[in-house]
Amino acid sequence: MTGEQLKSLIGQVLVCGFPGDSLGDQARTLIETHHVANIILFSRNVTSFPQVQKLNRDLQSLAASSGQSLPLLICTDQENGLVRRLSQDVPGLPGNMAVGASHDAGLSLETGRVTGRLLAALGINMDLAPVLDINNNPQNPVIGVRSYGDDPREVSVMGTAMLQGLREGHVIACAKHFPGHGDTRVDSHLDLPVLNHTLKRMQEVELVPFKAAIEAGVPALMTAHIVFEQLDPHFPATLSPAVLTGLLRGTLGFRGMITTDCLEMNAIAQGVGVGRGAVLALLAGADMVMVSHHLDLQEEAIAAIEEAVDKGELPLPRLEEAASRIAQLKRAIAGDQGPELFESAREEAQALQIRGSREALTLLSDRGASWSQPQSVALVVDGPGPRMVAAGPAAGGTWQTVQEFLAGSQVRLFSVPGPFDEPWIRSADWLVLVTAGQGQPDARVLDLVNGHPHAAVLLTHTPYGMEQYAQAQRVYALYENTPWMIRAALAALTGRGQSLGSLPVAVGPYPRGYRA
Repeated sequence: MTGEQLKSLIGQVLVCGFPGDSLGDQARTLIETHHVANIILFSRNVTSFPQVQKLNRDLQSLAASSGQSLPLLICTDQENGLVRRLSQDVPGLPGNMAVGASHDAGLSLETGRVTGRLLAALGINMDLAPVLDINNNPQNPVIGVRSYGDDPREVSVMGTAMLQGLREGHVIACAKHFPGHGDTRVDSHLDLPVLNHTLKRMQEVELVPFKAAIEAGVPALMTAHIVFEQLDPHFPATLSPAVLTGLLRGTLGFRGMITTDCLEMNAIAQGVGVGRGAVLALLAGADMVMVSHHLDLQEEAIAAIEEAVDKGELPLPRLEEAASRIAQLKRAIAGDQGPELFESAREEAQALQIRGSREALTLLSDRGASWSQPQSVALVVDGPGPRMVAAGPAAGGTWQTVQEFLAGSQVRLFSVPGPFDEPWIRSADWLVLVTAGQGQPDARVLDLVNGHPHAAVLLTHTPYGMEQYAQAQRVYALYENTPWMIRAALAALTGRGQSLGSLPVAVGPYPRGYRA
């Protein structure tokens, strides 16, 4: 094999990102110089439907003119809810924990199908979803509402339904984060989590949804940057032959494509490093190596892989096997979908957004107040709190959403920890608190909420803060701070909508399945 052929082969097993919303220098260098055959898009690359559709066509055209015989895999993290990458002109859908609160596999399937149709219309042919992690640790900073819940069976049912929906939407699904990121208190974007679960415990909990997805024919899986000490005390799962080849390929029988999570995350970058991590991941059994952001680190990975092959550390057949699995995925990619599909999918998404929000919204406490249309509303918004690293941009201002829904009402916004006009808040017809639900609430806010006859608490981001607000007149779990879930809560408050969800996780004394 010539040096140029090796470089081309290495490019086949990389998935890389770049800055900007058009075909810039980094994207050209990746495809033309380094033969990179797989691209990941983030919010930084997406401004509108026409823009991203043109960008993807330009990327595919550049790959073809550079000699690539198969189309690029173009992927993104469109999990819905808080983690989404599409632009504001594409209707958003409730995320996993919201869908989990519906306990309706049909809703999960339809969410996957519509998500797939939207992505396919944009020229994105692979979704890094569904998340199959079981959020059985309330302190988890990285999964949380990205999970369907804390029950392995229900996560399996919901996740395989989403997988089937994406398949029907003609997009490749990639389930994550194998073998499970739901029981950590450390975000692998920031540091390396370590767990000491036995294989028996994992077979009863973490592995259950992945086993179900494999049996359902999931075409791709993403690894987790976590050390599972009982499986491999030396390497995180992404770099572990025992986990990827022994457990995933051997015990579970997975024959699809394995991609790493991004090697620029601190769990890898500040450990073995990106270049060495790329080599070790391929040796462990990964097929696609993700380096999402910086060209110097992408080139570091390329150079490290080339050197490992030249020295005989990384056998050429292992690289060829990895590339062949990626090529097999590409042969199933649908062709250019165009704007007509997008208009149809957008209409479906708008209807599904309303239906899904109603099915997800969970009433946790109702102390019997009568909620008529208010003339004045004190809207108190919790500070931003700990923001999930993987989350996308805010979907829209909470004040604007409340003001638009309660047209004709005077809505005044107060932000924690800013100054409050307490007399005005106490005299307002309604007090609506939008809270992240993490940590201890502001004492002033808690006093206002407990003393107001029409105080409604909307728990966004996580339902785990329920116990702190049990004295409020009305408490809802929304599972995400998105306009569609805020509107669903306001509709329920005013009697114009319904709250049909129930908890998909246990919250203190409130069991899974609870609703007031």
